[in-house]
Amino acid sequence: MIYPWCKLMKKSVDGLNLVIPKNVYDPAEDSFLLAENVVVHSNQKVLEVGSGSGYVSLYLAKKFPSAEYFCLDVNFAAAISTHQNAIRNRLNLMVYSSNLFTATKHQNNFKQFFDIILFNSPYLPLSDNGMLEKAWSGGRDGLEVIVPFIENLSMVLKSTGLVYLVVSSKTNHSKLVELFNTNNFLYKFLDKVSEGKEDIILYQLSIKS
Repeated sequence: MIYPWCKLMKKSVDGLNLVIPKNVYDPAEDSFLLAENVVVHSNQKVLEVGSGSGYVSLYLAKKFPSAEYFCLDVNFAAAISTHQNAIRNRLNLMVYSSNLFTATKHQNNFKQFFDIILFNSPYLPLSDNGMLEKAWSGGRDGLEVIVPFIENLSMVLKSTGLVYLVVSSKTNHSKLVELFNTNNFLYKFLDKVSEGKEDIILYQLSIKS
């Protein structure tokens, strides 16, 4: 049980049975964009940062069951939701409640451990308060959370690893590209989906050799 006083929403998405409390991000177009563009190979280690209900990792675990999946979320209710939805769908995920990589970066066994890292980031240039709002509020430039994410990636990502990052056309893209270059990442556009006046964009990153 997540919290007895939380309102719960039950829904079926892509064959997954999800129970989502109102203070946890509900899978939307950005979630689907990310899930549908990731390819996972056998025995790879996959980390999702900001797992919310667990939809993306559960979708991938069902589609690519021979990999290992790990999830982080700063929202404790979201971490519990991910864990319980994994049990509900009989899929295996390791779940941590953590602010970005805090739960992993001090553990030697997670140093440069992951083959794939996923982040549907808080990309909107907003400063909304509240735990649910952390799922989309990226501060003034939409980069408040993306900056420390990119700056700490090399600690947990294998040198041959890939990163899938969701941002918005409203994110400050000149600063985003500068951030990629400063931290030694190659980047390429993978896909996008339009939502009204906004494009939701998916990038793939890799470490420059």
